[in-house]
Amino acid sequence: MEDSRKNTRKNPDEKNGEKTGENIRTTISRAVKSAARWQIISILALAVAAISLAGYHAAASVLIGGAAALLGGYAGVVTARSRSDSPGGILIALLKAEAVKVATILLILLLAFKFYQGLIPLAMISGLAVAVLISGAALRTLDSKNMDSKNK
Repeated sequence: MEDSRKNTRKNPDEKNGEKTGENIRTTISRAVKSAARWQIISILALAVAAISLAGYHAAASVLIGGAAALLGGYAGVVTARSRSDSPGGILIALLKAEAVKVATILLILLLAFKFYQGLIPLAMISGLAVAVLISGAALRTLDSKNMDSKNK
């Protein structure tokens, strides 16, 4: 006779079919990498368009804006990696991560305005906006895919 208390879960990080622990961190890491990949592709495409339309300073400005968004996002992800299990602790970690992300972006933009004489502000803000919008869209798409696979 089979023991009813036998652990039949295949993955120790899964509980009642839900992902937990390290499994969620892997999914988040994969989502962030995919979003960064799409950000880089879109920023490079915009920089190529900027070269043809307005020259090298515009392309450099686009790349600075995109780099600010990428580095800010990375700084936020690094800051958000806390081991808190309480909802309050998770919320505080997310708020800290968002503050670090915004501060990093602002610092990079300030340095660009201060030290790059050929800066074209509209091009830089365009690069920043495209990177931020693509990041949100990529993460939302990945989240939708995760929800669809979870519901099957």
